[in-house]
Amino acid sequence: MNPFSFVTRPVKHVADALIMPFRALFVVGLTGFINAMTYQGVWWFKWVAFGMGIAVLVSFARAAKSLLLLALVAWVGWKIYQRYGQTARQTFDDWVAKTQPQAAQVLQALRTPRATAGPGSAPG
Repeated sequence: MNPFSFVTRPVKHVADALIMPFRALFVVGLTGFINAMTYQGVWWFKWVAFGMGIAVLVSFARAAKSLLLLALVAWVGWKIYQRYGQTARQTFDDWVAKTQPQAAQVLQALRTPRATAGPGSAPG
């Protein structure tokens, strides 16, 4: 199972909604051609067309659900930003800056030897 499927599933739903009508057209056209070449008084490909029509509608519904969920998340984010504004964003950015060391700080920590070893370490 793909661990990123929760994130990529909405993209797949929208892509399927765009591709499914063309798949349906190909399948119905192919079965219609086969039915015409082997016609014995029954046009059976209409059932294939009916089933593919259902598949197209389901793929449209999935894409609509994904897009509505994305719109809802964007709307909630916008409302939160409107309520708490730039000060909350600045507070968050300051917090992130404090928790993430800069590259120079990391290099300095790696280059300086430690004066004392921690507990459980072998004497050097």
